[in-house]
Amino acid sequence: MSPTIKFCTLILLVALHSPSNAAGGRVWTSSNGAFEIEAEVVSFNDSLVVLKRPTGELVAVELKELSSKDQEYVRSKESTDKKDVPAEEMQTWTAKDGMKVKGKVLAYGRKELVVQRKQSVVHINDKKFSTIDALHQKLVLRILSELESTKIEDEKQLEEWAKKLGGNAKKYPLEGVLMQLETGDEIGVPFFMFAREELGILQPGWELWKEQAESEESRNRESFLLRSAAMAYQQDRAAKQQIEMLKLEMLGAATGLTSIWQVGLAPRQGTYGRPFAVMVTAQNSEIASQMALQKYPGYELVGVRKANR
Repeated sequence: MSPTIKFCTLILLVALHSPSNAAGGRVWTSSNGAFEIEAEVVSFNDSLVVLKRPTGELVAVELKELSSKDQEYVRSKESTDKKDVPAEEMQTWTAKDGMKVKGKVLAYGRKELVVQRKQSVVHINDKKFSTIDALHQKLVLRILSELESTKIEDEKQLEEWAKKLGGNAKKYPLEGVLMQLETGDEIGVPFFMFAREELGILQPGWELWKEQAESEESRNRESFLLRSAAMAYQQDRAAKQQIEMLKLEMLGAATGLTSIWQVGLAPRQGTYGRPFAVMVTAQNSEIASQMALQKYPGYELVGVRKANR
């Protein structure tokens, strides 16, 4: 129903031993003390921290991979306002036809749009069309116009179109994001409604969310990353990068292995997961790549580079 959005080539994000903090940022350290990354907190939950680099790139790091000092900071009063609340303010999104939609992105989801004509009055999900919020009305009309391949621009045209339904309800399963409007109404906005640029922010985690029908934890994880990406995008429209995972771990160390390599990996088709980078100590890039691929057999190589000390 909507175009497939593929992850871009993995952005390599680690900076070892950064010299100074950016405004609003701090230096984060891995649990083994080997790596540092300069960034500010975007949001966090019980298992993940989303960080924003001074360059605007976003990374998600597992909380357990950070130093105890960083974990204490995340749980401190100083960063409490960032805890899994990445969308306190209303956000403005753009539909592909230019219409502005003001609302908070809450999660990925499926939701039915049900249209029925009762006693000559059109009902949307059991509510009279005339009683729902004006923005909600506009969204319903545009969604129906898209699904029915016809123009339904106002209530009068909706009533005329709905006459053919008789007294039967027509149901449309929608796939997209759940959004809360200023009125408090929660609605499902299908992906096909969004402009291409904003679809690129909202859709990438959808396939992962959809694959995890039996895992509420994994679905909650993807919805959390969606909310974080939505907030960061709204705050800084220039930061269009998707959230990538960052592994702050060593895959191996031995005498004489002095180079640290940053290996980018992406899940193969059928493998659940996001692209991420992992740090490896090895004699050369080929060995580093082999070590990473052996540990993550469901992934393929995206890129490798030597990380600076």
